[in-house]
Amino acid sequence: MLSHLLKLMWNKRRANGLIFLEILLAFVVLFGVYAFGFYNLDRYSSPLGFSYANSLGVRVDIADDLDSLASIELQRRMVREVGALPGVASVSMLGPINPFGGNTWRTGSDDNGFDLNTMMVFADEHFAETMELKFRQGRWFTVADGAGKYDPIVVNGKFIDQYYPDRESMLDSVIQINGEKKIVGVVEDYKYHSNFAENMPLTFFTQQEYNPDGTDPFEQLVIRAEPGRTAEIEEPLYNLLTDLTKNTDVVIWNMAQDRIKANRPVVIPLIILISISAFLLINIALGLFGVLFTQISHRRAEIGLRKAMGATPVEITTQFVLEILIVTAAGLLLGTFFAVQVPLLELLPIPDRFFYLGIVAAIVTIVLIVVLCALIPSRQAARLHPALVLHEE
Repeated sequence: MLSHLLKLMWNKRRANGLIFLEILLAFVVLFGVYAFGFYNLDRYSSPLGFSYANSLGVRVDIADDLDSLASIELQRRMVREVGALPGVASVSMLGPINPFGGNTWRTGSDDNGFDLNTMMVFADEHFAETMELKFRQGRWFTVADGAGKYDPIVVNGKFIDQYYPDRESMLDSVIQINGEKKIVGVVEDYKYHSNFAENMPLTFFTQQEYNPDGTDPFEQLVIRAEPGRTAEIEEPLYNLLTDLTKNTDVVIWNMAQDRIKANRPVVIPLIILISISAFLLINIALGLFGVLFTQISHRRAEIGLRKAMGATPVEITTQFVLEILIVTAAGLLLGTFFAVQVPLLELLPIPDRFFYLGIVAAIVTIVLIVVLCALIPSRQAARLHPALVLHEE
């Protein structure tokens, strides 16, 4: 039967060639969309590691003519008085790297016997409480830690998993990152760019590390409000900070809204790709319907003859479905051959498993659409009465 089907397909190679090209194009597009979608879905499903609900970000401008002691005292006063505002649950000051802000600082070292590279965040002693960080081990650094022999740091779980996977605990270990640092805590995760950001090795440094001489103060705050009171604290917060800094250059933003903006560079292209894929699949489905109906209308005599010779409706339906599936299989095989080159040649910085998932998902989607499109005209062909069809001829 297979040789007979192949012969029939060859005789209709022009029409089948168009179907082949449609299937190949659909596979390539779906493969890319699925691989990109699975990759970003995996990153989105991994936790941010901190709370952004009911939180505000604030940027202030501290006068440059303040000496180091006055600057430090002003920062402490801001934390103290902002924390005393009605509706404020917790407040923290941090350096230039803020959640969803888009900035990135990195540092590296090979003094530990291997190449170590980590993202950097500078924060005060209240940051873990304000951001509701979850700890795998240890604790957040305190003011007292700054008086020790080694400057304290807190790292995330990815840092430990990537650089010290065989160590049961790295608490109180001294490592080389911009000098000798002691690890006092390990948080679970901290993805501050967006939900779609990759979880990278990250280190939290103290304010002293960022500003050892006191001349470059922290000028950003994170404020966690009591539930439902985020909006009402914005005006008194602005008035207080403009009064303390003697400067109206105070910017306040809602962290939940900032997260949505940070996600847009991935969400918008993904929506566009999904829309293009849906449009393409609809056109392929309509094309298959048209081709199959046309082919059946030109093969009514063949169908009538086969039924007169005893072919059952199931056999007639199976023949037409198999014909289109063979063309589909040819297109999918060629598409798969090109698709597997992407992970094999490492053409894109995405883990291989997402490409293979994209291949499988694209094949399943196309086969389902092809079968559904082939069943309706095939079942109609199977219901033709042989006497009426042969009489027409």
